[in-house]
Amino acid sequence: MNSLREIGAFVGMTPNTSLRAVGNIVRFVTDDHTSMRGIIRALETVGSSVAQNIRPLYRRTRPVPQDPETSGRDNNFIDLTNAHMPSFGVPDPVAAAVGLFDARAAAAIGGAVGTINVDAMRFVPGGPGGGHFEPFDAFAELTETKTFGEDAPDVVIPTAQSLAVIAYPDFFPGQHDALSAKMVSEAILVSNPGWCGSFGPGVDGAFDLALGDPAEGNYDISQMHLLQIAYQYYEELTPKASELLITQLLALGRIHRPRLDDTFTSEGTPDDWSRAGFVSPLGVKLRIGETENHILMIITTRYLTNQLLYQRSHDSKYDNRRNGAVLGGPNCMDLVLMLLGNILRDGFSEYNAKPYQSETRYAILNLHSFAYDHEVRLAARMVLDYVSAHIAVSSNDLRRMVPFRRRNEPERSARDDPGFMDTSLLETTFGADPSAQHFAILAGNTRIYETRGMHIKTDLREGNDAVMYALCDYRLPGPIHDLFVNDAHRRFFQRVHRIPQNDVAITGRTSEDQEIYAGSPSYLISAGGNFATWAIDPGPVSLSAKLRRKNDQQLGVAVTTSFMPTTGSGFDCGDPTRAHDLIQFGRFSDVAGVFNYGVAPDFACGPQVHLPEWCQKAIAADGGPRLGDFQFVDRGSAGKGPGFFLALLKHGEFAVMEAFDTWLHPELSFEQFRVNVFQRNKDMMARGLHSNVAEKYETENGNIVSFVIVNEGDDFRARVDRVDFGGGADAAMDSFGDASQQGPARFVNGTVMNSSGHDGLIQISNRFLNKTITLDMRVPAHPRRTAETGEVEEAGSNQEVWVNLAWKGPTEGDFFHPFNTMAAAVAAVAPGGVIKMMPGAAS
Repeated sequence: MNSLREIGAFVGMTPNTSLRAVGNIVRFVTDDHTSMRGIIRALETVGSSVAQNIRPLYRRTRPVPQDPETSGRDNNFIDLTNAHMPSFGVPDPVAAAVGLFDARAAAAIGGAVGTINVDAMRFVPGGPGGGHFEPFDAFAELTETKTFGEDAPDVVIPTAQSLAVIAYPDFFPGQHDALSAKMVSEAILVSNPGWCGSFGPGVDGAFDLALGDPAEGNYDISQMHLLQIAYQYYEELTPKASELLITQLLALGRIHRPRLDDTFTSEGTPDDWSRAGFVSPLGVKLRIGETENHILMIITTRYLTNQLLYQRSHDSKYDNRRNGAVLGGPNCMDLVLMLLGNILRDGFSEYNAKPYQSETRYAILNLHSFAYDHEVRLAARMVLDYVSAHIAVSSNDLRRMVPFRRRNEPERSARDDPGFMDTSLLETTFGADPSAQHFAILAGNTRIYETRGMHIKTDLREGNDAVMYALCDYRLPGPIHDLFVNDAHRRFFQRVHRIPQNDVAITGRTSEDQEIYAGSPSYLISAGGNFATWAIDPGPVSLSAKLRRKNDQQLGVAVTTSFMPTTGSGFDCGDPTRAHDLIQFGRFSDVAGVFNYGVAPDFACGPQVHLPEWCQKAIAADGGPRLGDFQFVDRGSAGKGPGFFLALLKHGEFAVMEAFDTWLHPELSFEQFRVNVFQRNKDMMARGLHSNVAEKYETENGNIVSFVIVNEGDDFRARVDRVDFGGGADAAMDSFGDASQQGPARFVNGTVMNSSGHDGLIQISNRFLNKTITLDMRVPAHPRRTAETGEVEEAGSNQEVWVNLAWKGPTEGDFFHPFNTMAAAVAAVAPGGVIKMMPGAAS
């Protein structure tokens, strides 16, 4: 049988109705069939099934097996020695990076398993507990215990290492395959659900918050990897463990909220889902807002757990599309879509958060991988595309120094007395942005780790964030991936502009913040942003000085504007993993009045400048004699790799800098660059740089940059007001999308990402490949994604319908109310849509 007509005849449809499915794709959620013969076999299997299927409707992709001898097993490091491509000169860097994904993922899994020698473990049956593992200490690493004193019993939680242990045999098949699953099953069986969200047990009023040390929840963080185990490794677990995992550890995560009833990570959503509770000191009711990362993780766990529970009971309270009346809030699917849509309209409230951007992305990765609703899967994928493009333009060799909102703490915002940043750019324990680990796995541009012996350093405090990315279904689209790994295409000028929204009481998205990035193959110039108030409703922040200080960690902070050289140039540019070895303008600030926005293509300025030691030595050694007040740096490469010339002008503390990329333009000599800079800008130099006086600078590419620098008391800022682009090739690339800060505010605008406003429509372009991806969440219930090939994927309006031949309830075509005949599905599915069939009993 090889036609849809024959399939229709097989399931009892008339020839005419079966032909209505022509052009549709019939997919089966339990088998990977690529032929009509395989489809018929699947239908026969469904017809003969005698039991309702309660396993997750998900089939994981098996990686290419790897050699354990080359992947490392040190839980202090992820060893990338055998998982990276050459630093330069790869003909097709995207294909090379994609080809090494499984090797990078295996390195992440091996590093997370670490020193647990599964080969040496053995299970000893018998005894009061039914058996135990030897050596026990190794098994104990798979659980952690949280204590709450007299407020609640101890909570035992499977660690994230459990996910790596059960995934290990996929990457390194061997004799201990069954033992890995047995260890994780036993860890699950000794565990119990904990408290999710901001507060643990015993936090019940203003006194507990103001004078005590409130217990934290955070169990929803653990549920992110428990969801991975439940969906991906359900059949590897013992039956008791899989059921306890779903019906207890996932379903009964408890959300404790001061002065409100507890809720759980299953069933419906409460009407006040966005708050962690309230207090009423002296009879004044004060709202306590929940944090963005907890909101996303809690609703993700509830949504994905409901799917599994519905398969067991078909109880309407687990119906994500219709359970809004259970606790008075929105149904779970609508809330998820609203939250995802908010991100594509205005980004995250906790933008570039350290470390919470990791946790929010874990939730979105899980939605993309495991959601049964097509609308949610597609919306999550679109958000991940936006996040990936944002990371691509805001990073250089995975390093980022960007404004952030949470957590503003000493190690994450370390700086010297003048306010220049002194954090790590690679190790999150010492303040680095956490995205490096994530995109080392996804993108594979691991060149920076050559400075650390091809190791991603991890430890017990910062964990191994790479595991979730190693096991997720998301892959970078080609045009975005190219921006990470193809140096020749990393020429961009991009702006991100968040504005206050009218839903402060709901999501706390109250920021007014900008990010500006000017990239070139040899460097990245990043604007440092400005101060923003609390990421969430501060609630009872005025109750005590202690609470005010604790809440300061969620302020949005400005970092310095920075010039970050690309690694691997062969020149001395200091330690590429330390912020203090970057050229910096402006200063760090967690109070209003500091604006670090003096960025344009090849240009930066600010009211003070930090020149690291390597730069000062370069000026003295090979910068040549001064031309007027200009100083110069020669790090030219003659087109043979990363390299640049710099021109620096300082008047008092005020400074401007021009960079010129010699990897792109080997034809210009250093001497000619020096002469050109002086001739073009000698009049500006003669006038001098003065506070709050508009000036113009002309770059080698012919761009006219209009800028202002201010240092007047609390007003300490630099900004570029306008860029008039020249006529050269670089200027044509830099001006696409208009990131020159002209016109009405848009969420994103520039050479890579553009939006028409803050409406949920984003275009991501790679001008070098002439490819564009369009993300459209203007109507959250109907997400629409146009791929770089022009292929359109949209969800909602019966683009995807479900069939369960044994279903006896209402038939609307979604997972919860599926059709019970193929004829009904074929009649309803949209042209070009998808029919999904569930296994189950049928005659």
